[in-house]
Amino acid sequence: MSTVPSTAGAQGPVARFRRIAATVLAALVLTAAAACSTTSDGDSTAGGASSGAATRVVNTPTGDVTIPAAPKRIIGLSYAAMWLLDAEIPVVGMTSVDEAALSSAQKEKVKSIPVVGEGNELNFEKIQSLNPDLIIISAPKRVEFRIDKLQPIAPVVSFGIGDPAELLPTSVKITEVAGQKERGEKVKKEYEEKAARIRTAYADKLAKTTWAIANSGEAGKFSVYDGASWLGLVVKDMGGRFAELPGVKFEDAWFDLSFEEIGKLEPADVVLVDGTGEGGKPSAETADLLAQTNWKALKAAKNNQVHPVPDFFTSRYPEASKILDQLEQVLKSL
Repeated sequence: MSTVPSTAGAQGPVARFRRIAATVLAALVLTAAAACSTTSDGDSTAGGASSGAATRVVNTPTGDVTIPAAPKRIIGLSYAAMWLLDAEIPVVGMTSVDEAALSSAQKEKVKSIPVVGEGNELNFEKIQSLNPDLIIISAPKRVEFRIDKLQPIAPVVSFGIGDPAELLPTSVKITEVAGQKERGEKVKKEYEEKAARIRTAYADKLAKTTWAIANSGEAGKFSVYDGASWLGLVVKDMGGRFAELPGVKFEDAWFDLSFEEIGKLEPADVVLVDGTGEGGKPSAETADLLAQTNWKALKAAKNNQVHPVPDFFTSRYPEASKILDQLEQVLKSL
């Protein structure tokens, strides 16, 4: 069974990478994010919005939501918390995050931001006390939030994530909702320009090299991932080509195999593995995979082209950009 991120909130190694079934990518229904719009008759409104304040309508997968034209007191929940932080958009509250995934500046910044919960376990009294004028949520579609308890506090905008390809684009949508799309576009542009530079600078090597992605989340079993997976999308963006693995038919973003089938990875010149262990080392289960005799017999292993990637389940442009830096070093070694 594969090990895929929970991503309900805190993004620590345990929360992000616990085992879940392949149904994590199924299109389940996320509770509709209804809006609490401002009024024009002088009455006070949810989240302390002033009477007659300018508003705008945001289109979401669950319908239109009326929000302040220029929100000033935003609370970010789950993915949205990190995305707002990456774009340097001020928030008055957020769900807990994995500080190991933060830059030094971000670590300092979060010290002064009130934590309103972990995952979808929220402190509603704390949220109300912060007097937000907008609450932004983004989480896997299978994760339910008590939208009904948030609605009386402030307008709620929610973007459910159905598959890995939706993550990075949604991060930009979140910054647009916050009224500062240019900041999200800046983070995106930095990543895209780096990917384009690598595609050009290493075109010859990329044309001759095939890639595979693997990890293990259960004794005796492992998973391989394609270009629709978290890490696979980054490999594709830099122009990487995936090896054709015999007998592997991807139905979602991954395919499960047994240790006896490790040899199916033989066509790959480079294999990227789960580096979510301490210090960027392979996770315990993946380390067991790499210790197998038939793994050591793989072409990539013999050529020292098996590389642990710390941000294996990337959901943020800064993470994806760091992966590109690592992959560039791999290309230099080929």
